[in-house]
Amino acid sequence: MFDNIPDLNLVRLFVAMVESPNLSVAAQRCGMTRSNMSHRLKRLELVMGAQLLRRTTRHVELTQAGRLLYQHGVRLLDEMRAAQASIDSLGGTVRGDVRVRLPTGLGHLYLAPVLLEFARSYPDISLRVHINDNIGDLVSAEVDLALKITSAPPEDHVARRLCAIQWVLCAAPSFRHEGRPVRTLEELGRCSLIAPQSMGRRFDLRLMHAHGDPLVLRVAPRLQSGDYPFLREAVLAGLGVVLLPRYAVWKELRDGLLQEVLPEFEPEGVGNAIYLLTAPNRFPSMAARTLAAFVQTHIERHHRDWLRPAAGR
Repeated sequence: MFDNIPDLNLVRLFVAMVESPNLSVAAQRCGMTRSNMSHRLKRLELVMGAQLLRRTTRHVELTQAGRLLYQHGVRLLDEMRAAQASIDSLGGTVRGDVRVRLPTGLGHLYLAPVLLEFARSYPDISLRVHINDNIGDLVSAEVDLALKITSAPPEDHVARRLCAIQWVLCAAPSFRHEGRPVRTLEELGRCSLIAPQSMGRRFDLRLMHAHGDPLVLRVAPRLQSGDYPFLREAVLAGLGVVLLPRYAVWKELRDGLLQEVLPEFEPEGVGNAIYLLTAPNRFPSMAARTLAAFVQTHIERHHRDWLRPAAGR
């Protein structure tokens, strides 16, 4: 009665085929030749009694049976990984591999030391860390967890909101516009502005006020980059007024190295919250869940420092 149950290894190979751009890449990832991979695909189709992949003149596409097997196969493999991780954890040790993607600013300025602390605390978990702002498809990118700062999390991923993100305009105490501090929107519009590259070369800076409608100022930054540490160094050097999330400069604001510009306004930036993203068709492993909980705990412990002083203290 077990004759028609496919070998789990064949299912694993099939999932790898679907998640690879072509059969050659899938074979390379699985450590075998392309012909061997094709042979095993035929064996799996024979066991399933259905064609799983259809070759056209341009590409290979899934048949209806192939789509069903892929969906169930992904869940099956995830459940097997979760079962193995749970069995491992019976001995008090969490093991496994976790692939995580972090946004550049949050990754370099805050999360890098958090991940190093995690690596010290869980020596049996292997980490593969990517720090860039391109989330994309977590399945094809082979990523288990991703963090993203956004106001609208992608609908094709499972998104968990971790905390709010506030933005701030600030400058070095020595910075002056025409010899005096920046006190009006008109003066801000004539200042050298430093901003994230993702805002665009020219954009509408929205400024929220507690007692009125938002104000919009059309700006063209003098200095832009996707590297938030670089933007922070630029404003500390007195090169202008910077737009950054508060987590990037809260210590400098606290210590007086930077001062808020137009503190009665709250500017809008790239996003207003941090989200933890996972692929919709994959059950996170015990190792991935452990990392997610570790990061969430750290963020919840420190995010009050990232709020406006009136709200955070």
